[in-house]
Amino acid sequence: MPENRPPAPARPAAGVPGHTPGRRREGPRGRSGGAPPPPAPVDAGWTPGPRRTFSDEQVWPPLPKPASEPPGASTQPFPVVPATPLPRPATPGILGAGSGAGRVTGTGPATGTGAAAGDGPGDGAPAAPAAPEEAAAPAGPAPPPRRRTALRIGGAVLALVVAMGIPTWHGYVFYRSGNPAYQVHPVAAGGTGTLMNVAWKVGVEQIDSLPGARPIKADQRWLKIKVTRTSLNTEGVIRRGDPEIKVKHPDGRAWQTEVVGRSLPVEVKDHKVGVGYDYDVVSLVPEKVAGEVEVEVLPSTIRVPLEEESVEELFKRAGTEKTEPQDQVLLFRR
Repeated sequence: MPENRPPAPARPAAGVPGHTPGRRREGPRGRSGGAPPPPAPVDAGWTPGPRRTFSDEQVWPPLPKPASEPPGASTQPFPVVPATPLPRPATPGILGAGSGAGRVTGTGPATGTGAAAGDGPGDGAPAAPAAPEEAAAPAGPAPPPRRRTALRIGGAVLALVVAMGIPTWHGYVFYRSGNPAYQVHPVAAGGTGTLMNVAWKVGVEQIDSLPGARPIKADQRWLKIKVTRTSLNTEGVIRRGDPEIKVKHPDGRAWQTEVVGRSLPVEVKDHKVGVGYDYDVVSLVPEKVAGEVEVEVLPSTIRVPLEEESVEELFKRAGTEKTEPQDQVLLFRR
């Protein structure tokens, strides 16, 4: 009769992690009868402890090669720095024109071997980096800029003068178009001046008061001025417009004048050639210059026709006549 034996436990497969032969397999943590897994091993190099110090190591310039190191063993070739600057190439940026296949044609360091260029020491032997024959010459100090301070300042001043002068000139021309520069014709005291076929004469008298005028100060005087005009021909009769009369001192000061009477005929037909007609003018000036002031007469350039004209004829004549500048002045001395 066969013997009843309990079944043998199954052997785990080899290579299963966490299994030790001859040991019962532990269940998951938390189950009854289980033990926590052992802690993972710690690297002794990273354990807390005193700070370690490292010795200094020279990086640049590189340490001299040991005597036992064969030539060409360095992995960091450095270009040879020439003692004197090389000549600048004719075409900047293009190097090695017409050189062999192993020569440098760029700006980077030469890394090719002598075997590639055909001029190395031999087959199989590493070649030392050759100095670039046509490398760009080192850029020297830039030449100092030419000192053109005076020229630049002169150009700036000239530009400023032109920028300010052109508008000023246009303004002056516009001003002179309405206020022309006077052409003064001096007349001696008691003399006669002639302009535009009309003869002019001036007489000045000092008076203390005028009938119906307000009282004046003790240091003031009235000037009674008589301006006589005489037409020399028909053209003079046509130039019968009222003149502009001014009282001025040689130093440039001027005083207001007022025409209080005239004997010029109202009708043109009554105006006679060779007959004098007067303008009565008064002016109030300081007493100390009453004997020094001079009289300026600006004859009018208006041409009044001898006969009455219709409106159409007046506009027709005004469109054909040339406007004359009123810039002629007669200056009567005292």
